[in-house]
Amino acid sequence: MLDRVRRRVWGLSGRLIASYILVTLAVGVLVKVLVLGAEIPPRVSNGQLQAQVIAAARSYGVQIAGHYADNVPSGTVLGVRGQPAQPGRSRTGPDGALVVPAITGPIHSDQGVTAVVAIAADGRVAASSAPSRYPPGRPAASELPAQAIQETGPGPMVVKGGDVPTRYGDVIFWVVGLRSGPGVGGVLPSAPGRVAYVYVQAPFSPGVIDLILAWCALGQFDTAGQLMSFPFALFAVIVPVGVLFGLLSSYRLVRRVRRLEQATLAVADGDYTVTLPASGRDEVGRLEANFTTMTRQLGSALAAERQRATGDARTAERARIAREVHDSISQHLFALRMIAAGMHRADPDNQQAQAIECISEDALRDMQTLLIELRPASLDGAGLAPALEEMCAAYRDRLGVTVDASLDDVTVPAPVEHALLRITQEACANAVRHGNAGRLAVSMTRQDGHIELTVGDAGTGFDPSVAHSGSGLAHIRERVAELGGTVDIDSAPGRGTALTVRVPVP
Repeated sequence: MLDRVRRRVWGLSGRLIASYILVTLAVGVLVKVLVLGAEIPPRVSNGQLQAQVIAAARSYGVQIAGHYADNVPSGTVLGVRGQPAQPGRSRTGPDGALVVPAITGPIHSDQGVTAVVAIAADGRVAASSAPSRYPPGRPAASELPAQAIQETGPGPMVVKGGDVPTRYGDVIFWVVGLRSGPGVGGVLPSAPGRVAYVYVQAPFSPGVIDLILAWCALGQFDTAGQLMSFPFALFAVIVPVGVLFGLLSSYRLVRRVRRLEQATLAVADGDYTVTLPASGRDEVGRLEANFTTMTRQLGSALAAERQRATGDARTAERARIAREVHDSISQHLFALRMIAAGMHRADPDNQQAQAIECISEDALRDMQTLLIELRPASLDGAGLAPALEEMCAAYRDRLGVTVDASLDDVTVPAPVEHALLRITQEACANAVRHGNAGRLAVSMTRQDGHIELTVGDAGTGFDPSVAHSGSGLAHIRERVAELGGTVDIDSAPGRGTALTVRVPVP
C-alpha cells in the first residue's frame, strides 16, 4: 500500500499536479507583482508628495501671513528664484522640502508645474509663483481645480487637499487658510488684495521608484496588510484547486499510460496478440497505434520464424532419413542386384535369379527417385531457375533420365518460388516412379502477369478422370490453389503426361 502511494505521488499524476500548482502560483505571483508595480508607485508617490505639498502650503501660508500683513504688493512673484522650472516633475531640496520655483517667463508646456497661488478674500488670484499660468487678478475659479475653490466663501477656511486631473495633467494640491493669529482667530477681513488662503500644487509624476523602498513605505498605509496577505491567500486557494485540476486533467492520460505499461509487460511475457485501441490523435494515441502495429509485426515475424524453423527441421529430418536409406537400404538392394546378376550369369536359364535382378534394379531406381524427393534442390537465395536446373541435373546424374530444361530466369516472391520448386519435384517424381518415364521436359516462362510451369514426360500416362490412390496430384492442386493459380493435366494411357501450372505474380 505504501509503495503504491509512493508511486502515485512520484508518478506522472503527482508530477503533473505539482507542475500545475507551481505554474499557477508563479502566474499568480507574477500578476500580483505587475499589479503592485502599477499600484505601489502611485500610492507611495502620492503619500510622499502629498506630505511635501502639505508642508510647502503651510510654510507659504506662514510666510505670507507674516510678511504681508495688509495685502500682497502688486507684481509679487512667489516661490524660490533661480530654480529651474521642470514641467511634469516635482523637486525637493536638500532638507527634503518641496521646492517651488519662481517662474517669471512663459511656460511652454501643457504639463503641470510645481506652483503656489495666493487667493484674495474676494476670490481672485492675488499672487503666484507662475504669473503666466496663474495671472493676478483672474478669478481663482477659472484657474484652479474646482475641488480647491468650492469653499471660498465667508466662514472658517477648511484645510484640504487631494489629487485631481487638470487641463495641465494630474496634480496633488493642498489649501491652507490664513488666520489672524497662530492657531486661533477668524479669517482675515475680505478686501481686495488681502490673502485669504494659499494653494500649492505639484505634478503627480512618480517616475522610477525603488520597489523595495516602496514596499517598506507601503506598510504605512492601511491597505498594506491586505496587499501583503495576498500571497498567503493565493497559496491557500491554489493548492487545492491545483490538486483537483491536476487529478481531473491527468486521470485519462495516466490511465492510458498504465494500459500501455500493462501491454508492454504482456509482450515481454511472450503474448504478441495484445492490441490497444487508439484512444486519441495525440502522441499517446499514436504510440498506442504504433504499439499495436509492432505487436502484429512481431507476431507475424515469430510465426514466420516458427514456420521456417519447422521447415528447416523437416528438411533436416528428410535429409537424415535420406542418408539412412542411402547408407543402408540402397546398399542392400545394390548387393542383392549384384548377387542376382552373378547367379544369372552363372546360370542364364535361372528365371528366379533374373526376376530378382530386375526387381532389385527397379527397387534401386525407385529408391534413387525417393532419395531425390527426400533431398530436393534448395533455393538458398540463388533463385528459382538455378534450383530447378540443379534438380534436373540430379535426375540426369543419378537416374540416367534425359531431362530437357528450358527455364527463364524469373523473379517471384519467396512463397511462389518454394511452391513451384515443390510442384516440379512432385511432378518429376511421379513421372519417373509411376510413369516409368525415361525422358522429361521441364519449362518455365513468364507471360501476361503469370508464371507458366510445364512438366512433360513420355511415360506410360494415365487417365486423369479416374481417381488415384496417391496424394501427389492432390498436393500439387492444393499448393496451386493457395497461390490463386490453375492446374491443367493432359494425359492418357500409353502417351505420357503433360502437367501445366499457371500462377499469377505481381
